[in-house]
Amino acid sequence: MGAESGGVAVSIRDLTKQYPGAPTPAVRNLSLDVAAGEVVALVGPSGCGKTTTLKMINRLIEPTSGTIQVLGRDQAELPVHELRRAIGYVIQQIGLFPHRTVAANVGVVPGLLGWPKARIAERVAELLALVGLPADAGSRYPSELSGGQQQRVGVARALAADPPILLMDEPYSAVDPLVRARLQDDLLALQAQVGKTIVIVTHDIDEAIKLGDRVAILAEGGVLAQYDTPDELLRAPADEFVAAFLGRERSLRRLGLRRVGEVRSEPAATVAVRATTAEALGAAEGMGARWVLVIDGDAEPVGLVAVADLRHHSRSGAAGRTVGEGLEPDRRPPVVDSTWPLREVLDAVLRSGSGGALVDDASPARCVITLDALAEALR
Repeated sequence: MGAESGGVAVSIRDLTKQYPGAPTPAVRNLSLDVAAGEVVALVGPSGCGKTTTLKMINRLIEPTSGTIQVLGRDQAELPVHELRRAIGYVIQQIGLFPHRTVAANVGVVPGLLGWPKARIAERVAELLALVGLPADAGSRYPSELSGGQQQRVGVARALAADPPILLMDEPYSAVDPLVRARLQDDLLALQAQVGKTIVIVTHDIDEAIKLGDRVAILAEGGVLAQYDTPDELLRAPADEFVAAFLGRERSLRRLGLRRVGEVRSEPAATVAVRATTAEALGAAEGMGARWVLVIDGDAEPVGLVAVADLRHHSRSGAAGRTVGEGLEPDRRPPVVDSTWPLREVLDAVLRSGSGGALVDDASPARCVITLDALAEALR
Protein backbone atom coordinates (compact mmCIF):
# COMPACT_ATOMS: atom_id res chain seq x y z
CA MET A 1 0.00 0.00 0.00
CA GLY A 2 1.20 3.50 -0.73
CA ALA A 3 0.12 7.02 -1.53
CA GLU A 4 1.79 9.77 -3.45
CA SER A 5 3.46 12.43 -1.33
CA GLY A 6 1.04 15.27 -0.75
CA GLY A 7 -2.01 13.14 -1.53
CA VAL A 8 -4.86 12.05 0.72
CA ALA A 9 -3.93 9.31 3.19
CA VAL A 10 -7.37 8.80 4.76
CA SER A 11 -10.63 9.77 3.09
CA ILE A 12 -13.89 9.41 5.03
CA ARG A 13 -17.22 9.80 3.26
CA ASP A 14 -20.71 9.80 4.82
CA LEU A 15 -19.52 7.59 7.67
CA THR A 16 -22.21 6.49 10.13
CA LYS A 17 -22.14 4.14 13.09
CA GLN A 18 -25.48 3.17 14.65
CA TYR A 19 -25.27 0.75 17.59
CA PRO A 20 -28.27 -1.55 18.05
CA GLY A 21 -30.71 -0.12 20.60
CA ALA A 22 -29.04 3.29 20.70
CA PRO A 23 -31.47 6.18 20.13
CA THR A 24 -29.00 8.16 18.00
CA PRO A 25 -25.91 7.27 15.94
CA ALA A 26 -22.48 7.38 17.57
CA VAL A 27 -21.20 8.92 14.33
CA ARG A 28 -23.44 10.50 11.72
CA ASN A 29 -22.63 11.25 8.07
CA LEU A 30 -19.02 12.16 8.79
CA SER A 31 -16.89 13.26 5.84
CA LEU A 32 -13.31 14.52 5.99
CA ASP A 33 -9.92 13.99 4.36
CA VAL A 34 -6.56 13.59 6.08
CA ALA A 35 -3.66 14.63 3.87
CA ALA A 36 -0.53 12.51 3.77
CA GLY A 37 2.01 13.70 6.33
CA GLU A 38 -0.34 15.89 8.39
CA VAL A 39 -1.51 15.60 11.98
CA VAL A 40 -5.29 15.76 12.42
CA ALA A 41 -6.79 16.01 15.89
CA LEU A 42 -10.30 14.75 16.59
CA VAL A 43 -11.75 16.59 19.56
CA GLY A 44 -15.13 17.07 21.16
CA PRO A 45 -17.23 16.35 24.25
CA SER A 46 -17.75 12.86 25.64
CA GLY A 47 -19.99 10.80 23.43
CA CYS A 48 -19.19 12.68 20.22
CA GLY A 49 -17.84 9.59 18.46
CA LYS A 50 -14.17 10.53 18.14
CA THR A 51 -12.80 7.19 19.40
CA THR A 52 -15.45 5.31 17.42
CA THR A 53 -14.26 7.11 14.29
CA LEU A 54 -10.65 6.22 15.01
CA LYS A 55 -11.53 2.56 15.47
CA MET A 56 -13.51 2.51 12.26
CA ILE A 57 -10.43 3.70 10.36
CA ASN A 58 -8.59 0.66 11.69
CA ARG A 59 -11.64 -1.64 11.32
CA LEU A 60 -11.70 -2.41 15.01
CA ILE A 61 -15.32 -1.30 14.60
CA GLU A 62 -17.28 -1.80 11.40
CA PRO A 63 -19.28 1.19 10.15
CA THR A 64 -23.01 0.97 9.59
CA SER A 65 -22.69 2.90 6.33
CA GLY A 66 -20.29 5.11 4.45
CA THR A 67 -16.79 4.51 3.14
CA ILE A 68 -13.21 4.93 4.29
CA GLN A 69 -10.31 4.96 1.86
CA VAL A 70 -6.83 4.33 3.23
CA LEU A 71 -3.92 5.27 0.98
CA GLY A 72 -6.23 5.35 -2.00
CA ARG A 73 -7.92 2.00 -1.44
CA ASP A 74 -11.30 1.10 0.04
CA GLN A 75 -10.39 -0.33 3.43
CA ALA A 76 -13.52 -2.53 3.49
CA GLU A 77 -12.06 -4.47 0.57
CA LEU A 78 -8.59 -4.85 2.09
CA PRO A 79 -7.57 -7.91 4.12
CA VAL A 80 -7.50 -6.80 7.75
CA HIS A 81 -3.86 -7.83 8.21
CA GLU A 82 -2.82 -5.73 5.21
CA LEU A 83 -4.80 -2.73 6.45
CA ARG A 84 -3.32 -2.86 9.93
CA ARG A 85 0.18 -3.31 8.58
CA ALA A 86 -0.20 0.22 7.20
CA ILE A 87 -1.51 1.64 10.47
CA GLY A 88 0.25 1.99 13.83
CA TYR A 89 -2.00 2.26 16.88
CA VAL A 90 -1.29 3.97 20.21
CA ILE A 91 -3.87 3.81 22.98
CA GLN A 92 -4.34 5.57 26.31
CA GLN A 93 -3.59 2.49 28.40
CA ILE A 94 -0.48 1.83 26.25
CA GLY A 95 -1.19 -1.93 26.34
CA LEU A 96 2.37 -3.16 26.76
CA PHE A 97 2.89 -6.85 27.53
CA PRO A 98 4.08 -6.79 31.16
CA HIS A 99 5.92 -10.13 30.96
CA ARG A 100 7.98 -9.05 27.94
CA THR A 101 10.95 -6.72 27.84
CA VAL A 102 10.71 -3.33 26.22
CA ALA A 103 12.67 -4.64 23.22
CA ALA A 104 10.28 -7.56 22.84
CA ASN A 105 7.29 -5.21 23.08
CA VAL A 106 8.66 -2.90 20.41
CA GLY A 107 9.59 -5.78 18.13
CA VAL A 108 6.31 -7.69 18.36
CA VAL A 109 4.85 -6.57 15.01
CA PRO A 110 8.06 -7.06 13.00
CA GLY A 111 8.27 -10.50 14.61
CA LEU A 112 4.76 -11.33 13.45
CA LEU A 113 5.75 -10.16 9.97
CA GLY A 114 8.67 -12.59 9.96
CA TRP A 115 11.53 -10.12 10.06
CA PRO A 116 14.97 -11.65 10.80
CA LYS A 117 16.06 -11.26 14.41
CA ALA A 118 19.04 -9.07 13.49
CA ARG A 119 16.79 -6.69 11.57
CA ILE A 120 14.33 -6.53 14.48
CA ALA A 121 17.13 -5.77 16.95
CA GLU A 122 18.44 -3.02 14.69
CA ARG A 123 14.96 -1.53 14.31
CA VAL A 124 14.31 -1.64 18.07
CA ALA A 125 17.57 0.16 18.81
CA GLU A 126 16.76 2.79 16.17
CA LEU A 127 13.28 3.40 17.57
CA LEU A 128 14.35 3.61 21.20
CA ALA A 129 16.80 6.34 20.21
CA LEU A 130 14.14 8.03 18.08
CA VAL A 131 11.66 8.30 20.96
CA GLY A 132 14.31 9.44 23.42
CA LEU A 133 14.85 6.29 25.49
CA PRO A 134 18.31 5.05 26.55
CA ALA A 135 19.68 1.98 24.79
CA ASP A 136 19.56 -0.11 27.98
CA ALA A 137 15.78 0.45 28.24
CA GLY A 138 15.33 -2.43 25.82
CA SER A 139 16.31 -4.99 28.45
CA ARG A 140 13.94 -3.62 31.09
CA TYR A 141 10.30 -4.47 31.72
CA PRO A 142 7.39 -2.01 31.45
CA SER A 143 6.87 -1.95 35.22
CA GLU A 144 10.40 -0.58 35.61
CA LEU A 145 9.59 2.49 33.53
CA SER A 146 7.75 5.70 34.33
CA GLY A 147 4.38 6.44 32.73
CA GLY A 148 5.99 8.81 30.26
CA GLN A 149 8.63 6.26 29.31
CA GLN A 150 5.97 3.58 28.84
CA GLN A 151 4.10 5.93 26.52
CA ARG A 152 7.26 6.40 24.47
CA VAL A 153 7.57 2.63 24.20
CA GLY A 154 3.98 2.52 22.96
CA VAL A 155 4.82 5.01 20.22
CA ALA A 156 7.96 3.07 19.30
CA ARG A 157 5.96 -0.15 19.05
CA ALA A 158 3.38 1.53 16.80
CA LEU A 159 6.17 2.72 14.49
CA ALA A 160 8.08 -0.57 14.47
CA ALA A 161 6.97 -1.80 11.04
CA ASP A 162 7.24 1.74 9.64
CA PRO A 163 3.53 2.23 8.90
CA PRO A 164 2.63 5.38 6.95
CA ILE A 165 -0.34 6.10 9.26
CA LEU A 166 -0.41 6.43 13.04
CA LEU A 167 -3.64 6.44 15.06
CA MET A 168 -3.45 7.73 18.65
CA ASP A 169 -6.36 7.42 21.06
CA GLU A 170 -5.93 9.91 23.94
CA PRO A 171 -2.33 8.75 24.38
CA TYR A 172 -1.35 11.33 27.02
CA SER A 173 -4.44 11.58 29.21
CA ALA A 174 -3.07 9.21 31.87
CA VAL A 175 0.10 11.20 32.63
CA ASP A 176 0.58 14.35 34.68
CA PRO A 177 0.56 17.78 32.97
CA LEU A 178 4.34 18.26 32.96
CA VAL A 179 4.99 14.85 31.42
CA ARG A 180 2.11 15.40 29.03
CA ALA A 181 3.64 18.66 27.75
CA ARG A 182 7.00 16.95 27.23
CA LEU A 183 5.39 14.06 25.36
CA GLN A 184 3.50 16.49 23.13
CA ASP A 185 6.76 18.25 22.31
CA ASP A 186 8.36 14.86 21.67
CA LEU A 187 5.61 13.96 19.22
CA LEU A 188 6.06 17.21 17.30
CA ALA A 189 9.82 16.67 17.14
CA LEU A 190 9.30 13.05 16.08
CA GLN A 191 6.84 14.08 13.39
CA ALA A 192 9.37 16.54 12.01
CA GLN A 193 11.72 13.59 11.52
CA VAL A 194 9.42 10.81 10.31
CA GLY A 195 6.56 12.71 8.60
CA LYS A 196 3.79 10.20 9.33
CA THR A 197 0.10 10.77 8.79
CA ILE A 198 -1.29 11.01 12.33
CA VAL A 199 -4.88 11.02 13.53
CA ILE A 200 -5.05 11.72 17.26
CA VAL A 201 -8.10 11.67 19.51
CA THR A 202 -8.11 14.03 22.48
CA HIS A 203 -10.64 15.67 24.78
CA ASP A 204 -8.27 18.60 25.38
CA ILE A 205 -8.72 21.51 22.97
CA ASP A 206 -5.31 22.95 23.90
CA GLU A 207 -3.67 19.64 23.00
CA ALA A 208 -5.60 19.53 19.72
CA ILE A 209 -4.51 23.07 18.84
CA LYS A 210 -0.90 22.39 19.76
CA LEU A 211 -0.54 19.12 17.87
CA GLY A 212 -2.95 19.36 14.95
CA ASP A 213 -2.20 20.76 11.52
CA ARG A 214 -6.00 20.59 11.29
CA VAL A 215 -8.61 20.01 13.99
CA ALA A 216 -11.98 18.31 13.59
CA ILE A 217 -14.44 19.36 16.29
CA LEU A 218 -17.24 16.82 16.68
CA ALA A 219 -20.55 17.56 18.37
CA GLU A 220 -22.65 15.02 20.25
CA GLY A 221 -23.96 12.33 17.93
CA GLY A 222 -20.76 12.31 15.91
CA VAL A 223 -21.65 15.32 13.78
CA LEU A 224 -18.75 17.31 12.34
CA ALA A 225 -19.13 20.86 13.63
CA GLN A 226 -15.99 22.34 12.04
CA TYR A 227 -12.82 21.07 10.38
CA ASP A 228 -10.08 23.62 9.92
CA THR A 229 -6.62 24.78 10.86
CA PRO A 230 -6.21 25.76 14.51
CA ASP A 231 -5.72 29.41 13.60
CA GLU A 232 -8.88 29.52 11.48
CA LEU A 233 -10.91 27.72 14.16
CA LEU A 234 -9.87 30.30 16.72
CA ARG A 235 -10.33 33.20 14.32
CA ALA A 236 -13.77 32.23 13.00
CA PRO A 237 -15.72 29.54 14.90
CA ALA A 238 -18.46 28.09 12.69
CA ASP A 239 -21.22 28.39 15.28
CA GLU A 240 -22.01 28.92 18.95
CA PHE A 241 -21.20 25.31 19.85
CA VAL A 242 -17.69 25.59 18.41
CA ALA A 243 -17.16 28.98 20.03
CA ALA A 244 -18.25 27.62 23.42
CA PHE A 245 -16.05 24.53 23.04
CA LEU A 246 -13.03 26.66 22.17
CA GLY A 247 -13.64 28.77 25.27
CA ARG A 248 -13.29 32.45 26.03
CA GLU A 249 -9.52 32.58 25.60
CA ARG A 250 -9.52 32.21 21.83
CA SER A 251 -7.32 35.25 21.26
CA LEU A 252 -4.75 34.03 23.78
CA ARG A 253 -4.79 30.59 22.20
CA ARG A 254 -4.12 32.20 18.81
CA LEU A 255 -1.07 33.87 20.35
CA GLY A 256 0.13 30.37 21.25
CA LEU A 257 0.17 29.47 17.55
CA ARG A 258 2.37 32.36 16.46
CA ARG A 259 6.08 32.77 17.08
CA VAL A 260 8.28 35.72 17.88
CA GLY A 261 9.81 35.60 14.41
CA GLU A 262 6.40 36.19 12.80
CA VAL A 263 5.63 39.57 14.38
CA ARG A 264 6.99 43.08 14.26
CA SER A 265 9.92 43.85 16.50
CA GLU A 266 11.75 47.15 16.68
CA PRO A 267 15.35 48.18 17.33
CA ALA A 268 16.38 49.51 20.71
CA ALA A 269 19.30 51.79 21.45
CA THR A 270 21.67 50.15 23.94
CA VAL A 271 23.19 52.25 26.72
CA ALA A 272 25.04 51.54 29.94
CA VAL A 273 23.24 51.79 33.24
CA ARG A 274 25.30 54.87 34.16
CA ALA A 275 24.41 56.78 30.98
CA THR A 276 22.53 60.01 31.57
CA THR A 277 19.01 60.62 30.35
CA ALA A 278 20.38 63.06 27.79
CA GLU A 279 22.93 60.50 26.51
CA ALA A 280 20.29 57.77 26.26
CA LEU A 281 17.90 60.10 24.49
CA GLY A 282 20.60 61.09 22.03
CA ALA A 283 21.45 57.46 21.28
CA ALA A 284 17.81 56.57 20.69
CA GLU A 285 17.03 59.59 18.53
CA GLY A 286 20.19 59.01 16.51
CA MET A 287 18.83 55.64 15.32
CA GLY A 288 15.14 56.50 15.37
CA ALA A 289 14.37 54.05 18.18
CA ARG A 290 11.39 54.25 20.52
CA TRP A 291 13.09 52.18 23.21
CA VAL A 292 16.36 52.15 25.11
CA LEU A 293 17.83 48.90 26.41
CA VAL A 294 19.83 49.49 29.59
CA ILE A 295 22.69 47.06 30.27
CA ASP A 296 24.91 46.55 33.27
CA GLY A 297 28.69 46.18 33.39
CA ASP A 298 28.45 42.58 32.19
CA ALA A 299 26.32 43.64 29.19
CA GLU A 300 23.28 41.96 30.74
CA PRO A 301 19.90 43.67 30.14
CA VAL A 302 18.56 45.32 33.28
CA GLY A 303 15.71 47.42 31.92
CA LEU A 304 13.77 48.85 29.02
CA VAL A 305 12.96 52.56 28.96
CA ALA A 306 10.57 54.20 26.52
CA VAL A 307 11.99 57.20 24.65
CA ALA A 308 8.76 59.05 25.45
CA ASP A 309 9.60 58.71 29.17
CA LEU A 310 13.15 59.96 28.56
CA ARG A 311 11.79 63.05 26.82
CA HIS A 312 9.47 63.67 29.74
CA HIS A 313 12.39 63.45 32.19
CA SER A 314 14.45 65.76 30.00
CA ARG A 315 11.70 68.38 29.93
CA SER A 316 11.38 68.06 33.71
CA GLY A 317 14.99 69.03 34.22
CA ALA A 318 16.30 65.52 34.83
CA ALA A 319 18.48 65.28 31.72
CA GLY A 320 21.53 64.64 33.90
CA ARG A 321 19.97 61.77 35.84
CA THR A 322 21.31 58.30 34.99
CA VAL A 323 18.93 55.91 33.28
CA GLY A 324 19.64 53.30 35.94
CA GLU A 325 18.23 55.41 38.76
CA GLY A 326 14.61 54.76 37.88
CA LEU A 327 14.97 51.04 37.18
CA GLU A 328 13.59 48.38 39.51
CA PRO A 329 15.75 45.23 39.87
CA ASP A 330 12.79 42.89 39.54
CA ARG A 331 11.59 44.41 36.25
CA ARG A 332 14.27 43.14 33.90
CA PRO A 333 13.00 42.48 30.37
CA PRO A 334 12.58 38.80 29.56
CA VAL A 335 14.94 37.51 26.89
CA VAL A 336 13.27 35.45 24.16
CA ASP A 337 14.19 34.07 20.75
CA SER A 338 12.36 33.70 17.47
CA THR A 339 10.93 30.28 18.39
CA TRP A 340 8.98 31.45 21.45
CA PRO A 341 5.17 31.33 21.19
CA LEU A 342 3.73 34.81 21.59
CA ARG A 343 1.47 33.64 24.41
CA GLU A 344 4.56 32.80 26.46
CA VAL A 345 6.12 36.14 25.54
CA LEU A 346 3.00 37.99 26.74
CA ASP A 347 3.06 36.07 30.02
CA ALA A 348 6.75 36.83 30.54
CA VAL A 349 6.31 40.53 29.79
CA LEU A 350 3.32 40.87 32.12
CA ARG A 351 5.13 39.06 34.93
CA SER A 352 8.26 41.18 34.53
CA GLY A 353 6.37 44.47 34.24
CA SER A 354 9.07 45.58 31.81
CA GLY A 355 6.86 46.70 28.93
CA GLY A 356 8.57 44.48 26.39
CA ALA A 357 10.77 41.48 25.69
CA LEU A 358 14.28 41.46 24.27
CA VAL A 359 14.80 39.29 21.18
CA ASP A 360 18.26 37.84 21.69
CA ASP A 361 18.83 36.55 18.16
CA ALA A 362 18.06 39.86 16.45
CA SER A 363 21.02 41.29 14.60
CA PRO A 364 22.72 43.69 14.32
CA ALA A 365 20.53 45.83 16.61
CA ARG A 366 19.05 44.60 19.86
CA CYS A 367 15.33 44.32 19.14
CA VAL A 368 12.27 44.54 21.32
CA ILE A 369 8.76 43.11 21.12
CA THR A 370 6.39 45.43 22.93
CA LEU A 371 2.89 45.02 24.31
CA ASP A 372 1.73 47.15 21.36
CA ALA A 373 3.18 44.59 18.94
CA LEU A 374 1.50 41.75 20.81
CA ALA A 375 -1.83 43.58 20.70
CA GLU A 376 -1.32 44.12 16.96
CA ALA A 377 -0.72 40.38 16.51
CA LEU A 378 -4.00 39.67 18.31
CA ARG A 379 -5.88 42.03 16.01
